[in-house]
Amino acid sequence: MEQIANIQQFSLRGRLGVIAKPKNFSARLTWQHTQETDSIDVYSPLGGKVAHIAKTPDSITLTDNNKKNTVARDAETLTEKTLGFKLPLSGLSHWALGRPVDKGLVNAVTWDENGRISTLQQNGWLIQYKNYVAKDAYFLPKKVILKNDRITLKLLIEKWADIK
Repeated sequence: MEQIANIQQFSLRGRLGVIAKPKNFSARLTWQHTQETDSIDVYSPLGGKVAHIAKTPDSITLTDNNKKNTVARDAETLTEKTLGFKLPLSGLSHWALGRPVDKGLVNAVTWDENGRISTLQQNGWLIQYKNYVAKDAYFLPKKVILKNDRITLKLLIEKWADIK
């Protein structure tokens, strides 16, 4: 099997649940990730598009369903400004693949019997991997749960694609 550390880009389709005070929500999403950019479309549970997030090396923009743009220098600032709490979008592209972020201290890690990460503590988050799925030459996470003292995120990946 190929090493997930070599993956530079991917696309995924899935569901996201967020448990945070004062806001809880669930959404469907599509995400195209490259080394330089991210393009994320967020949909309501009923399928209506509610937001588009576009990240470049210089900024990140959230466009809501009313075509209003909110721009920030990084994802955490943007999500705190728009949602009231910080989502770890800069680390999520690594954690979704089942690997640590290359910047930041890894506090703890556990492995399953197949040598894949079961739990990871990094940058103030506990990341749990519930199961993996084979895609192309890789084993990639199917369910990822991220927790810190303020928020729990549940990412269920329904389809991986364009893995390079």
